[in-house]
Amino acid sequence: MNKEVEFFEEYTHSFDLTVPDIYRKYEHTYRVMNYSEEIVKSLTDDINEINRAKICGLFHDLGRFPQFTEYQTYTDSKSFDHGDKSEEILKECNYDDEIVLKAVKYHNKKSVPNFDKLTNMHCNIVRDADKLDIMDTQINELDRFDYEYSEELLDCFKNHTLLDNNFANNDFIFLIRMILFIFDINYKKTIEIIIEKGIIKRKLDLLRKNKNNKEVDLIETEIKKYLKERFDVIC
Repeated sequence: MNKEVEFFEEYTHSFDLTVPDIYRKYEHTYRVMNYSEEIVKSLTDDINEINRAKICGLFHDLGRFPQFTEYQTYTDSKSFDHGDKSEEILKECNYDDEIVLKAVKYHNKKSVPNFDKLTNMHCNIVRDADKLDIMDTQINELDRFDYEYSEELLDCFKNHTLLDNNFANNDFIFLIRMILFIFDINYKKTIEIIIEKGIIKRKLDLLRKNKNNKEVDLIETEIKKYLKERFDVIC
């Protein structure tokens, strides 16, 4: 996959990587590529599919670079869908691996269509890898500790569902949304990495700085129950 790395380097260096927010996506990309490799190796030893998973991770956020350059935001609703843009960039360069194109396009969507087994595997690998890095690196501090837990928020944990995007954007909601990613993880290897890195524990410890911990106890209980039932792992 040397040519893909060369393409990525050439493309991203056409943007101003001295801008911290842009360079952050450059670093994020390589971490997602490495996580994709870890996850795919838990599923297959086929070198072609291992390389394809790494390429999906490498290309998944190509659209982020023109997005921030043009709009100074990473909010898709205020600019454009960055998954669609990443696919568009690849197509404009005549990249023709349909599995990679679909994985790139759908890595940020609410769900993945029912493609063939191999395509869905690569879509789900890069989605896991992306969420894993976001959960690990983002919102590790809160600006205050007096947020209220609405019933709607708690219902997401009780029902093991994601949080709708119509909630107000503040650090507390971003943190809750990140923790809820656990219910949209596809592979046991991803969960094992999350547990090994202590990601969920760190997020819950942050919530416990809030004024009321009974809600955090509920959240922790639901996460443990879900992981035990679905992946047979103990968090």
